[in-house]
Amino acid sequence: MKPKRQSKSRTIRVLAASVLSASLLAFPVDIHAAAAKSAEVAVESRHAGAPVLSSNEVKAFADAYFADPQVSDMLAGALVVVVQDDKVLLNTGYGYADLESKKKIDPDRTLFRMASISKSVTATAVMQLVENGKIDLKQNITEYMPDVKIPNHTGAPVTVEHLLTHTTGFDFTDSYSVPPHIIQKGEIPLADFIRVNAPAVVRTPGEVYRYDNLASSMQGYIVQSVSGEPFENYIKKQIFDPMNMKHAAFRMNDDIIANLATGYNVDQQPIKPYENVPTIAPEGGMFASGTDMANFITAHLNEGRFGSARILKKETTRLMHKTHYDAAGIPLTSYGFESFMHNSHNGQTVIGKGGDLEGYHSWLWLLPDQNVGGLIVVNSDKSASIRSEFFVAFMDHFYPKKQGSENSFPLHQEQLQKFEGLYRSLRTPIIATQVTAGQGELLVNDAMGEHKLKPVGPLRFVDENGVPAAFKEDDNGDVAYMYYTAIDSMSEKLPNPAPYNDVPEENPYAKDIYFAQSLQAFGDKGQSSFRPDEPITRAEFVSVISRLAGMKPSESVSIFKDMQGHPLAGYVQNAADMGAVIGKTNQNFEPDQPITRQEAAVIIWRTAHHALGAKAVPSKLRTKPAAWADEAVQFMVGTGMHGPEVTKDANGAADYRPTDNLLRKEAAAIYAKLIQQAFGF
Repeated sequence: MKPKRQSKSRTIRVLAASVLSASLLAFPVDIHAAAAKSAEVAVESRHAGAPVLSSNEVKAFADAYFADPQVSDMLAGALVVVVQDDKVLLNTGYGYADLESKKKIDPDRTLFRMASISKSVTATAVMQLVENGKIDLKQNITEYMPDVKIPNHTGAPVTVEHLLTHTTGFDFTDSYSVPPHIIQKGEIPLADFIRVNAPAVVRTPGEVYRYDNLASSMQGYIVQSVSGEPFENYIKKQIFDPMNMKHAAFRMNDDIIANLATGYNVDQQPIKPYENVPTIAPEGGMFASGTDMANFITAHLNEGRFGSARILKKETTRLMHKTHYDAAGIPLTSYGFESFMHNSHNGQTVIGKGGDLEGYHSWLWLLPDQNVGGLIVVNSDKSASIRSEFFVAFMDHFYPKKQGSENSFPLHQEQLQKFEGLYRSLRTPIIATQVTAGQGELLVNDAMGEHKLKPVGPLRFVDENGVPAAFKEDDNGDVAYMYYTAIDSMSEKLPNPAPYNDVPEENPYAKDIYFAQSLQAFGDKGQSSFRPDEPITRAEFVSVISRLAGMKPSESVSIFKDMQGHPLAGYVQNAADMGAVIGKTNQNFEPDQPITRQEAAVIIWRTAHHALGAKAVPSKLRTKPAAWADEAVQFMVGTGMHGPEVTKDANGAADYRPTDNLLRKEAAAIYAKLIQQAFGF
């Protein structure tokens, strides 16, 4: 995509892209052109479908890629593995396992956090037990977890298959609570963790895709329950040992820490080793070396066989790799793997698994038809994009796209109008997409910019970059969901909000208020009035952040003395955990006091800066705020994150009125502008 003209919304659009990339597996679609070019110079490209790769060719490609300054300058370290059939073509490190000591990456011993690639290992364990007749894919999960109470009024059970395909219909899939009473001898047991974080089923299981960490945690608990032994013990005996994964582990100990590549943040500052939650985390807690992962990839490429050992039958492995959920023909999930970055597959069948943890970002891919697989994991948040860019370059080099394009499927404007509307990510509600009907195409605004979608099927489209989009209808034939650039979840089409009796259309804040209402930002669904001219309380303002982030209200004891028992305590605690609020000097939050405009600015600025890396935006202010709020108020003015109440004088200085109470309509304007500017509406 071409870079857009710089504007006051540029900072927020970058912020929105950060939300997408921070959201698990939201891979960027662009690549480093220079890196790809240098690789092409180093090695002559092969034709698509070439049956055999050579070690020298793969190494030359990778060496050239990582030698490019655009890559090496942002790199801490990277582990790269490529396998074909039984042969490891590449298993090496680039950069460093530790920058300070200049410690090199040893592919045999240096460990990385594999993050959500752990899910593929957990799913493999589930399929072993399916193969042995101990787990039924179509069975209600409550049969295997009778101690976990899951409210479900949909009339359809959540099955093991739904856990494997991220189609559970759970209300919350990522935000967890760890109440002190479940911590035993410094550990968080998997069983207790699952019980206290039991979700509710709010959508019909199997209906829609939403990336689901909790589902993989449950898979691990089912393995533990059915096998009768701790999850990590089962994995070691049935997967790690047979595949000679000598250093792979789910439990952190001194040996793991001693061999763990140092993780780095976006400023390349080291991150101290941190424990997994729960202590044994089936969804993302695996540590492994390059050699360990080469062996795992080999087994899956060879239909469950590694050397003389077999971890799965041939037919079971094929079943794992088969697509089990798609969107209008776009494959999304198999069992334990996904199919992402479709415009980079170049006509090949690709399944993969990626993961993100603080300081570590990974991507594993398999091309079953070519019997080729690979892995890349980096140990720095600054270089997170490298894992997807390397894969794109790998595919373009070894499996270049064949000429030709998808057939058009003409739709006239009236037919396109049924797709129009605002769509909200099921996983991260702040990620919104606006769709309008054009002349023979759909016009889309989202965090990645403005796009035109050309119809290539009744519910399938493709944009100018070759990225596919899909829609899903409900039982009445109405468009209900969309799948596009927010690749970790379907997005639901939002209904037009019912009007408030105190917000007429001519109200200058009406557009922002109704936009916020459509996203259910204020949690007032079903209420007939908005009370636009009343001050908003501190707790009410902060709670919006948690709702837009799709976070389950925290059940942890509030850090603020006066929040105990407050109905919004869980939302405020989420914001505190994010670093957005710190309360007052007396350890109180004063939740029911009106929030001032400068206090609100600081909360938004902290959220944007600390959680998502937004930069300061200097601005002229007519009235100087408190010193602690100055940078925040400038940010709000500079990004235009306010309503019409902010005016400028002849010299361009804005009157933000920092010490005034923030009104509810002004709060709606702040949050609406945040999202609208982020997504280009």
